[in-house]
Amino acid sequence: MRRILPVFVLVVVILLTVGNTYAQTQTVTSGSDNPQATPAPLPVEAFTKYDVFSDIKLSPSGKYAAYLGGKNGRSLLMTITIEDIKPVNSIRCRDGFEFEDFHWISDQRIIYEIAERQISGVLSGTGELYAVNVDGGSHEIIFGYRAGEKQLGTRITQRKDTYSSADLINPLLNDEKNVLIREMPYRQLGNYLYYNPDAKPVITLLDSYTGNKKSLGVAPYSSAVVMTDQQDRVRFAIGLNSDLQYSASWKPDPDGDWVDFNLPGFRNDSIIPIIMSENAQSIFFLGIAADKNCSELFCLDLKTKEIKKIFGLDDNDIYSIIYDLTGKHIIGVLSYIDKPVAHWLDKKDLAARIRASLEKTFKGQTVQVVTASKDGSLAVVFVNSDINPGDYYLFDTRAMKASYLQPARDWINPDQMRPKEPFTFKARDGLTLHGYITCPAGSGPYPMVVIPHGGPHGVRDYWEFDSEAQLFANRGYAVLQVNYRGSGGLGDEFEQKGYEEWGGKIQDDITDATLWAIDQKIAAPDRICIYGSSFGAYSALEGVIRKPALYKCAIGYAGIYDLELMGEKGDIQRSKLGKSYLQMVHGTDKNILNKWSPTYNADKIQVPVFLIHGKEDWRADFEQATKMKSALEKNNKVYEWMALGKEGHGVHDEETRKEVYERILAFIDKNLKSPVNQSDSNRF
Repeated sequence: MRRILPVFVLVVVILLTVGNTYAQTQTVTSGSDNPQATPAPLPVEAFTKYDVFSDIKLSPSGKYAAYLGGKNGRSLLMTITIEDIKPVNSIRCRDGFEFEDFHWISDQRIIYEIAERQISGVLSGTGELYAVNVDGGSHEIIFGYRAGEKQLGTRITQRKDTYSSADLINPLLNDEKNVLIREMPYRQLGNYLYYNPDAKPVITLLDSYTGNKKSLGVAPYSSAVVMTDQQDRVRFAIGLNSDLQYSASWKPDPDGDWVDFNLPGFRNDSIIPIIMSENAQSIFFLGIAADKNCSELFCLDLKTKEIKKIFGLDDNDIYSIIYDLTGKHIIGVLSYIDKPVAHWLDKKDLAARIRASLEKTFKGQTVQVVTASKDGSLAVVFVNSDINPGDYYLFDTRAMKASYLQPARDWINPDQMRPKEPFTFKARDGLTLHGYITCPAGSGPYPMVVIPHGGPHGVRDYWEFDSEAQLFANRGYAVLQVNYRGSGGLGDEFEQKGYEEWGGKIQDDITDATLWAIDQKIAAPDRICIYGSSFGAYSALEGVIRKPALYKCAIGYAGIYDLELMGEKGDIQRSKLGKSYLQMVHGTDKNILNKWSPTYNADKIQVPVFLIHGKEDWRADFEQATKMKSALEKNNKVYEWMALGKEGHGVHDEETRKEVYERILAFIDKNLKSPVNQSDSNRF
């Protein structure tokens, strides 16, 4: 039964009043009233299962909602009525497929994209589009390489296969039949077809019932981002020209030709278009000015080319944009150093007032409007925190009432989770670094797991519910995560400090963070393990090579261990931009690449290593793991091995995820001998 929460307007401030019972059961804050209490270990699957309720989207009128759920969190597409929250229809992907994304195009019709478990075992988007009515009727494949197959009922007419992938440009909510898509033609290599990032997209009007197509021309650049004005006409594009430089183009006349222009004074690849103005004469974009360090919000007059700065900060990038309930106007931005901070451009906007009020009610949590009806009369709000994976609320902006919809993970009790606390310290060269520490219940120093994030560039750790950190904390381990130099969100200069420092200063930052935790009496100095995925796995192995006495074990999951091999195998080097990226962040000196590659330094490892890798990894080729394994064997090192036959870059299947984390916990327990493990040896 849903709880209805009355909301009253007082002057210009919206005050949310919540009953005592509801506040006790639903409102959570970071931390625990009894830090000495050690909770019983929860089942591993409590942390490895996916959300059962995610990606909710309201239909244009707000009459219906659709959301994803089921096995792995994305195998079912379900529709419900909003008035009484009753099921309307449910579509299940057949085995080997999952929903990748979906969009309402009218109150009666949805288009969706799927990801397929290929013959190779990799789960990846197929580039196809399907459409279905809200009640399950007229379910058809409308675009893709299998569009000619009669596979979804008896009413499908024979169509031509399309050897391209499709991205939605605009659902055209004023047109209940057609959608606007971006076609990316495939590239053939031998007997296989691949996504071609160097192609110029074809702009296409697609009939969501028949699959008939009408070409509206070709975008002017490779991998161009194409935007429409607020009357749904294609007007703006930005992408890579023949010199691999970012260029912009627009159509002064919606039916006319593209007109190229430059945006001097900005870093070449920093410009991200956001939205066009209502009169289609201006465009809002994020960019890093030549004399600045962080991304800022600008407005470009397309006729005069005059650029006006709207908002920016000196010490961190703009993390995201906040829109009004109709999605047509920017009302604020988010910045993010340790926690998200809203900066309002229009505090009087209804969405801003609702959000500010809910943040006062749900103290210690973040609030986000995730979807709204076309007229903004209904919205769905997502509330989450470091200890709460999230709850969804339906907000009626006319009646000013909020009602509880659904938790993302109903098996997680926030009171049993541990806070993820931000910290700041100085690296050895004086650079200020930020990170997060998650401590288990009880008193420290604790056995600790250091988890460097992947990437490394542009990626970062966030203050949010972290399943890995919570799993380890639940087993009695502190978890350290640091946003080392090269991480994203803290400005261009900070990110570039990590270039050509993969095996150098980045690793120093991780070491310094570990030593900080020891100095703060958080970590027991003789009981620390380092574990990571992708670049984090590289850092884990580099950590025990560079500082063999600091860690008692290392775990590499889908890792890069040979930097030169990374330029030869994997998906990054398949595109011109990818090759250019590797040269920029790695450098080209093979001696340094080998010096900083764990496969060539296995003789320095003095602790047990656990390697986990998917045989179908398209990013970090499986050979990365086999070469590391051979190097460990050649040097008579102690190691464990887990090869995953049906997985790619990371583990997707829930049952396999559970098995992987059981093995990880067993390995850490064996090498750190956690007190929790000693009293709970039969938990598996």
